[in-house]
Amino acid sequence: MVFITKFVSANFNGHTAALIMETAKTKELTNFLYTSHTDKGAVRSNNEDSCGYVDSVNGHVFVVCDGCGGMPCGEKASQTVVNSLKFFFTNYYYKDPIQAIKDAIDYAQTRLLEEGRIHPECEGMATTLVLALVRYNKVYYANIGDSRIYYLSRGELRQVTKDDSYVQHLVDSGKLKPEDAESHPRKNELVQAMGLDTIEPHVYRHPLTPDDDEMVLLCTDGLYNMVPRQDILATLSRSGYIEDKGAELLRTAIDNGGYDNITFQLIKFFNINSVTAERTEQTAVVAEDANDVAEKRTPVTVAILSVLVIILGVLMYLKEAKTHASVGQGRVDFGGDEVVVCDLGAANSLDSIAGIFGVEPQSITVTSFPDGRCQVRVPVKKIHIVRFYDNLMTLEMLYGTPREKIIRANSLHGEFDIEPASEIIIPL
Repeated sequence: MVFITKFVSANFNGHTAALIMETAKTKELTNFLYTSHTDKGAVRSNNEDSCGYVDSVNGHVFVVCDGCGGMPCGEKASQTVVNSLKFFFTNYYYKDPIQAIKDAIDYAQTRLLEEGRIHPECEGMATTLVLALVRYNKVYYANIGDSRIYYLSRGELRQVTKDDSYVQHLVDSGKLKPEDAESHPRKNELVQAMGLDTIEPHVYRHPLTPDDDEMVLLCTDGLYNMVPRQDILATLSRSGYIEDKGAELLRTAIDNGGYDNITFQLIKFFNINSVTAERTEQTAVVAEDANDVAEKRTPVTVAILSVLVIILGVLMYLKEAKTHASVGQGRVDFGGDEVVVCDLGAANSLDSIAGIFGVEPQSITVTSFPDGRCQVRVPVKKIHIVRFYDNLMTLEMLYGTPREKIIRANSLHGEFDIEPASEIIIPL
């Protein structure tokens, strides 16, 4: 049996300190329509593209992925990334949408690599990614690979993402003219994709701010290679329902050859000004109500609140002093590491304990008691208080400790054998 001493700090690293209870902070009136299409095309026998949408605590999330051909399990790669991003944005709330996107992509990358380890036949699988996060009438976006985002604004259709392709590298270095890139024979060669060992996603710091009737298009190369930009512009500019525009784009891509899988999501914005005005009006009303409450506070109410604050402060001080006193009496200094206390017996020798926690036996301190008991103090990286959204993957990412070591150190039975508010040892 392993017993953990209460040498635990309430502080922890990471950006996801806010709880999912903050859902209401990003809920808003939906001021857009969207349509999604994914099709295997006219030539391919299967569809390795995936797309997804979720109304999350961080805002509205749109994702399009194109599993890389010539590499294993393209369909699994694209679906894994879509599902991972939807899970992350739904469960982890961020005040900063840019940081949310960065961490979400890191999470999806980790999940993709993990799937490759679990399923050896899929090791090396990869996929492109374009992502749009709509929050309060702004579109934050990112990409990896050659799937794209186009923005229709003021009658102009422009590409707002940058391809991670060999041809784009030639353009950037001045060796190829931009107008020659679309017809270059090596245009489909990627230099970066989700699933490669090292990635540097393009996360764009300046969001799009669409106006009424403006559109955002996320798509794979199966669309823009088959439908010229001027034809996409003509289709989107015509009057009609957004579903009809999507159906026409798909039909045109297939009629023009449909040599690849075709996947896209089209978002059309409306009532931007009225929604913004309504939010401003609601904010003003809330502020006005708050002022009314402040004016209604009586001197007696203020006095009662002051006394309660003082009492709470004294209780917190006493609790903290007690905690520091207990730590000061029993803690061994391991250079800032946390300490785990174990009973040493026949079932767990010094060497076995050292093996469990990944430390050298000489770093363990042994204490003998008159009744014959022996206790050991083992330095560990951290004693982590489990948050409601933690699992072994998040702990592995947070501390850089392989989950197998965490499972062994805590005698866990599986991936999800941790409970919120419980204490988990993070071995060195």
